[in-house]
Amino acid sequence: MALIDDQGPISKRKSSSPFTLAEWDEITLWLPPIGAGCGANGPTSVVSPVSVRTMQKRFFKESSGSTGCQEPVTSTAMSGIKRTTIRDVAAAAGVSVTTVSDALSGKGRLPEETRKKVQAAAEKLSYRPSAIALGLRERGLGLVGLCIAPAGEAMLTDVGYWATIVTRISQTVLSEGLAPVLLPHNVDMLARLKIPLDGAIVIDPLEGDSVLTFFEKKRIRYVTIGRDLRRDNRSWLDDDNADGVSRLLEQTVAPGTAVAFVTIGPKKSYVVDALDGAKQWACSKGSSVEAYHCENIDSHNVEAALGLALERGATAIIAQHDRLALRLLAALKARGIQVPKDVRLLSVVDTPELEQASPSITAVRQHPRQLADMTAHALIDLIRGKSELQATFLPMEIMIRESAPIRIG
Repeated sequence: MALIDDQGPISKRKSSSPFTLAEWDEITLWLPPIGAGCGANGPTSVVSPVSVRTMQKRFFKESSGSTGCQEPVTSTAMSGIKRTTIRDVAAAAGVSVTTVSDALSGKGRLPEETRKKVQAAAEKLSYRPSAIALGLRERGLGLVGLCIAPAGEAMLTDVGYWATIVTRISQTVLSEGLAPVLLPHNVDMLARLKIPLDGAIVIDPLEGDSVLTFFEKKRIRYVTIGRDLRRDNRSWLDDDNADGVSRLLEQTVAPGTAVAFVTIGPKKSYVVDALDGAKQWACSKGSSVEAYHCENIDSHNVEAALGLALERGATAIIAQHDRLALRLLAALKARGIQVPKDVRLLSVVDTPELEQASPSITAVRQHPRQLADMTAHALIDLIRGKSELQATFLPMEIMIRESAPIRIG
């Protein structure tokens, strides 16, 4: 089986994995099952999971009648010999597993006395670090995690923006010889999975995102699309939502208009930026912008937010995203309110569904493909030891449609 490291081809290895030898000893790889069919590029059948520890107990022999693939056979099952582990060495030397890992790999800052004590214990127990474990620690497996921070009850398949980004990042990562892995946005699950990531991309991180803290503790490089509002780092890219919304209002809403900005779900950077853009426009035009929050997207919550906004005189409404815009349009129609004659409706996120609505809904358009490409390449550069990413905003397009046409005067 050919392993792809964190820099792509074997000849380009540069960085170190953040996992210890002990953790590598426990991780799961994917290997061809015994008797698997093989093609020109290796196994073509479904693969089965096997830990590195189990892998260390196997040797390979040519399968009779095979086309060049090798069949795993358990050597310890025949010999009955129990293999000495890194934990045995740690116990014998009276140190931690991490200390043993650093002492035997030549890494870390250890007193020479400690290093020699560990080496002596390893020699006495006839322990030899697995070539696989050592190799993986140095080179990685080339796994890139993709993680989407939750937004209410929305799933990956519900949000075209997410689906486009995940698909595009996966294509870019694969083209660079790395492998994308879709991860849960849950620290407890990530800790149990023990996936040896070389890097990760988090889409729409939450404020004070615990998954980013987990990656930092594990020394896993990451880049985000959108940013954690509580973190002061530069490893992110996003659409310029503040500028986009400001220009959208400039073109479609008259000065002095009362604007309602309807939000939903957890606090995310693109929403904060879009609201800031609306407030900047309002300050320069003698207008007002008030935010109204929905706990979820069900009709009752949307109707309540809309009713309050209308009571307070709003004649222009901005929705946080496309699905909310469509719910607001339905609620306005149910009240007999005409769009755009009575109320103008706009969206911070654009999708084909908004163009197909009746009336079609004015919006600012993101660039998920471009964002995905730039983010994937930025992370790959980090993995390969190149320059770090600088925070980047991408300009947005204004999509003028029937719900908020170009204003006159």
